[in-house]
This record gives sequence, structure tokens and C-alpha cells, in this order.
Amino acid sequence: ATFVLGLGLASYLTLTRWQHVSTVRSQAWNAALGLAEAGVEEALAQLNPAARLFTTNVNRGANGWTLLSDGMYHAPRRTLPSGYYEVAISSDLYPRICSTGYVTIPTLSATVARAVTVTTVETALFRAALAARVDIDLKGNKVATDSFDSMDPLHSTNGLYYAPWRKANGDVASTDGIINVQNADIRGTIYTGPAGGYSIGPEGTVGDLSWPLAGGLQPGHYKNDFNMDFPDVLPPYETAVPPASGTFNGTNYTWMLGEGDYMCTAPKGVDLKTGDEVLVTGKARVYVTGDFIMSGSSKIIIAPGASLQLYVGGAKASITSVNNAGNCATFGYFGLPSNTALALTGNDLFLGTIYTPNAEFTLGGGGNTTVDFQGACAVNTIKMNGHFNFHYDENLRRKGPSSGYRIASWNEI
Repeated sequence: ATFVLGLGLASYLTLTRWQHVSTVRSQAWNAALGLAEAGVEEALAQLNPAARLFTTNVNRGANGWTLLSDGMYHAPRRTLPSGYYEVAISSDLYPRICSTGYVTIPTLSATVARAVTVTTVETALFRAALAARVDIDLKGNKVATDSFDSMDPLHSTNGLYYAPWRKANGDVASTDGIINVQNADIRGTIYTGPAGGYSIGPEGTVGDLSWPLAGGLQPGHYKNDFNMDFPDVLPPYETAVPPASGTFNGTNYTWMLGEGDYMCTAPKGVDLKTGDEVLVTGKARVYVTGDFIMSGSSKIIIAPGASLQLYVGGAKASITSVNNAGNCATFGYFGLPSNTALALTGNDLFLGTIYTPNAEFTLGGGGNTTVDFQGACAVNTIKMNGHFNFHYDENLRRKGPSSGYRIASWNEI
């Protein structure tokens, strides 16, 4: 009897031990995957540094990462309380991330390893004609959206919108809140986040080019899976020469901007009034630390072959007229986190892009005149009251500003 009892006790202890070993191994197995995921997160941070927000031309060898003979950039081994991970980034245009997490089980004198491979794609900053963090209100005199492609001669002319060759990708998107289509003519798809929604007025239309006017929502043209990051705009530089007046071909200009960087640090910001004109003759960047206000018939004139990137740090900004001689890549507006209000008040054609993720973007020009907006915008909220046609340039998805790399696929190996 004693032998049988001892044998039973031994069997029970053995079973208990193996249950414990199984539990420990399972915990280590799960922890190893968590460490591999931590390596992927570090790699994405290496590929998407905040200081290089609008480009993927980053130094993959920064922060102690080293290019080894396998053609990949390796981070130093990262040791955490639960184990360690090793991670590497390929030198491809769209980099692969290889990350392995290791957890040692002291009681078994064994190490558990799990490895993942991640592929990436570049994320365009402008993914829709109109994109907002929260609500979009398309109130106005028959607002309309559609699309074209400035790099496709079959869907543009000299890089500009041409109505007979238009396309139906004039999408309107919001990560949260409501899209109020009202009586707008949306030739594209409306997107919201899972908790968002939309409303359409009696004359509203959302659909492709063949969908009838005032036809309501075409099936398949509303999706509630929209997800977009709106990263902050950082100051582009700390110091630069101030903009200055000048004369060109006998005309006096309030600012003459050539090739290079400029910075306006006046406490009251910039206030351009009727008669004030800015001429851009080169590839220029201007950083205004205060407000940027255009009123009356003030103008920004961008010469052929020139471009302007305007960064605004003040709370308020307004734009009347930007006379671009190029296409949508000619003018870009970037609002820093402190820029909370931007108004488009002119009655002229607007060619360019607007990115100010903390601002309420209001469009109040037009009246009975149709204002064409060729390009795209991404802002906090959108409110309008006018007659606006938005033509999304699909080339912005290929050649426009980038918000960095995102995961395309994830596989455990």
C-alpha cells in the first residue's frame, strides 16, 4: 500500500512539474513575441523620425544602428527585464524589418526565440480631396468633388484639371465625427472611422461618374474603416534670413523670394493688404512664427518653375489669392500645432495642398462664382459656405509629401 501511495504521489508531482514547465514555456513563448514586436516598434521609430516628417529620406544608420555585411542596418541588442530582442532594417526603398525576441527559461536552461518579418509601404500625407480629424460640413452652393492625375496626360492637361477627362476619386474622409454632405456632388467615396457617420441632403450625390445627380449614396461608396495619422508639423528650421521687398521687371513687390529659406519672426506676424504682392522666383520655404493674414486683393505670385512651402506657427491664417504657374506641387501650406484657424477667402483658382492638423479650415469665398481647388487638404475640421469645386490630384499619392512608412504585412518565421 505504501509503495502504491508513493508511486501515486510521485506521478502526481511529476505531472505537476510538467504542468509548471508547460506554463512557464507558454509564458516565455508569448513574451518572446512581445519582445519581437518591441523591435518592430523601434524600427518604425527609426524609419519615421518626427524631425523628418515629410520625407522618407532618413538616415537608417543613425542612433547607433550599423550597416553589416548582410546589407541590413542592425540595432544594438536591446535587453529588457523579460529578455532581449535583435532587430534589423533592410536597405530597400520600402524596407523590410526583421525582429527576433529571446526569452531564457532559467529552470530549463533553455531560450525561446520568436522572429517576425514585416514589410512596409510609404504612406501619402494626402489620401483624399478633403480629409479631417473630425467633422466635415459641405454647406454651400452645390459643392463638388472629383479627381484628376497631373502626371497622366489622359486625365489632365499640362498637369492641370480638365473636366472632360476627370475621374471619380474625389474622396471625402474623416477619422471621427460626421460628414455632412448636404447637397454636394461627391464623385468618389466618403470615409469615416468606425464611430463616425454621414448625412446627405435631398440633392446630394455620392458615387462614380455615371451615378446620377441628386442620386443619394451609390452602394459601396461609403466605408467606415478610415484610419489616418495626423502627425504634428515641426518648425522646419531655427534661423533663416527675413523676407525682403524687391523689384522685378519694373514691378515692386512686398516680398521677393528666391531659392532658399526665409523666416519672419515679427510678433504680430504677417498682414498682407490690398496692393501687397509676394513674388516667388525659386524653390522657397518661408516660416512665419506668428499669424499669416492675407486680405483684400493681396497676392502670392509663383513664377513658372518656382514653388513655395509656407509654414505658419501663429493661431490664425487666411489666404486670398495664390497665382500658381505650375501644378498642385507648386504651393504647400503647413500649419504647426499652434495654428488653429485657417480661412480660404479668395475667389481665384487655388492650386496646392494644405496640411494643418489642428486647424478649423473655413472656406467662405466664391459666392456665385465657382472657385476651383486643385490639390488636397488635411485639417482638423472643415466648414464651408460658398461655391467650391475640389479636384483631387491623384499624383499626390505617388509624389506628394509623405507621412512615413507603415506596416504592409506581418509574418512570423
